[in-house]
Amino acid sequence: MLFSQETVRNDGFKAGRSLFAAGGFIGADAPGGKIHQYMKHKEDLFQLIRSMSKSEKRYFTLDAQKSGQRPSKYLELFQLINEMEKYSEEKLRKKFGRNLPYDKSYLYEAILRSMRDYRSSKSRAARIRELLLDARYLYERGLYLQCEERLRDARQVAESLGDQLALLEINKEMRNITWDLKRRSFREEVQALIDEKETHLEAVGEEFKYLDMLYELLLKNIKGTPKAAMEELEKEGYLSLIEERGTPRAVHARRRYFQCAALLSQMKGDPEAALAHYEKVVDWWEQNEAYRQEEFYRYVIDLSNFLSFCYTNKKLEYMPPVLSRLENSEPKNFHDQQTIFQNVSTFKLIYHINLGIAEGVDSLVESIEKGMQKFQINIVTQTVLTFNTAILLFIVEKFEACRYWLLKIIKGERFSERKDIKTGAYLLHLIAVYEIDEIDLLESTYRSTYRYVHKELNAPSGSFERAITYGVKRLLDAPPGKKRENMRKLQEKVQAIKQDPAQRVPLGLDDLALYWINSRLESKSLAKVMNG
Repeated sequence: MLFSQETVRNDGFKAGRSLFAAGGFIGADAPGGKIHQYMKHKEDLFQLIRSMSKSEKRYFTLDAQKSGQRPSKYLELFQLINEMEKYSEEKLRKKFGRNLPYDKSYLYEAILRSMRDYRSSKSRAARIRELLLDARYLYERGLYLQCEERLRDARQVAESLGDQLALLEINKEMRNITWDLKRRSFREEVQALIDEKETHLEAVGEEFKYLDMLYELLLKNIKGTPKAAMEELEKEGYLSLIEERGTPRAVHARRRYFQCAALLSQMKGDPEAALAHYEKVVDWWEQNEAYRQEEFYRYVIDLSNFLSFCYTNKKLEYMPPVLSRLENSEPKNFHDQQTIFQNVSTFKLIYHINLGIAEGVDSLVESIEKGMQKFQINIVTQTVLTFNTAILLFIVEKFEACRYWLLKIIKGERFSERKDIKTGAYLLHLIAVYEIDEIDLLESTYRSTYRYVHKELNAPSGSFERAITYGVKRLLDAPPGKKRENMRKLQEKVQAIKQDPAQRVPLGLDDLALYWINSRLESKSLAKVMNG
């Protein structure tokens, strides 16, 4: 049985809801927002600076120090905002006065200019644009052969990426050169450019056709029931378009086609076909190395979509090779390293939790703790990773380590945004301490859990939270001969709660509690009961 909560994925893909593991990740495969001269929201600059890696901040600082105009003022603003835990417009206004809106806007644009330079040396797409700018400058100066050489270099880079829009732009510029040079082969060169243009337009059309189709499928998928969506798709000819036309020729159209086919297969209730198409998406990235390096984040999201599909469709055996690909993908910058850490950690936890695999748990937990200290992970994701780590340690019965991770949530004020997770942490912590069996610790843990459940949570009588709290207390107080009887009573109570439609137990903790109770009644390991 699968344990994970709902996960939102790129291009709007949405994984189904299973039992527990507290969450997932949010990804996006969409172009960035438009940059305005003046920011629309007061916190735009703060959010931009918070998103920058240490190396990016260092690059910007050095870049700004080299600037001859106003470096000290906006560097001071940059440092002040960078040091803020929470944004304070009032604090900035005291320092910078009425000019603050202009200074913030100036700094915002300066950061983006600097980041364009920072990224351009590593980006093939940026290289294409630089070559095009060079070519236009050389053309204006009448240096046509030099201009042509730059355009040829740009075309080679664009072809390596399959960037049809860039190739169209290069084609347009090449026509000017061909016209002005008027070599003996002028007519043949012009015709070749016309033919190339038609090829590029066809490829662009294919790519956008399947991109449009993907979003239509997504909209229909969330609009109503799968049956109604399928009837609508059949009426509009989507099924035949995917099933009869076959794989398109254009490189990027193929990726979109495989995504469409995977989603359509899911909507039809054909997980085997969906899996085959998701595998083709993964293989597409392996066959397009240059684009994988250029759009690494999208590569990670597509592989994460595959992993999401695997765990929601009980195909966990397909996860390890793709997890291995992600782990060994050698991200080039801090942000990509962060993305890899977040996704690999999330899905490794899900894999180990669902199969109850104890092997490698210690190294996994250690890597998660180090990664959370190293990377700038948002607090919600930190909460999810922390709780899922505790769940895994609970399942493999490392109760001391489990308690250590649960206390991070119980004692940490910053983890208070997810009340369901905090509640789960209190209840699991009580059970973990019961398993550790230290008398003094048991009493204090019960009292703190009781206070949380009754006063802070105000859980109603007969709720799951009260059942677990009272049930563990009865186990604590029971003489050895009565423990088994009390465990059975707790089992009956949790089963009744699980079958009661009015009760909504967070994160599937009722199932986990039942697995734990059954493991003790059957004298088996928790992982063995879960899987067997």
